[in-house]
Amino acid sequence: MAKLAVITDPVLAPGFALAGVEVHGVDSPAEAKRALLTLMHEPDMGIIAIAAGHLSALDEATRRRVIGSTRPVVVAMPSGMPTEVGERRSREIAEMIRRAIGFRITFRGSESQIADLISQI
Repeated sequence: MAKLAVITDPVLAPGFALAGVEVHGVDSPAEAKRALLTLMHEPDMGIIAIAAGHLSALDEATRRRVIGSTRPVVVAMPSGMPTEVGERRSREIAEMIRRAIGFRITFRGSESQIADLISQI
């Protein structure tokens, strides 16, 4: 069975750990890169979710290699406060889904409907 791992800031790590996910709390881009490359070489790793800030801090060659990976799939988790909603948050989630599954998702509805949908994710 494929595993899911999360690379995030230490302050957010306990929440993912409570959900039963393999978590790597990192303090720096260098730590994030080491954790990411280690996880990518694990044969049973299926999905690696990494904080968007850590992914964008990678050097260009590593970022291209990571983004192009099909096993494991690496997805950037939008960063921001949990209460952040609206158009920008919807675009971030839609882009994350497009990269993961290869299809563009369009959110339709009122701002409050979109906020309700996002809060359930």
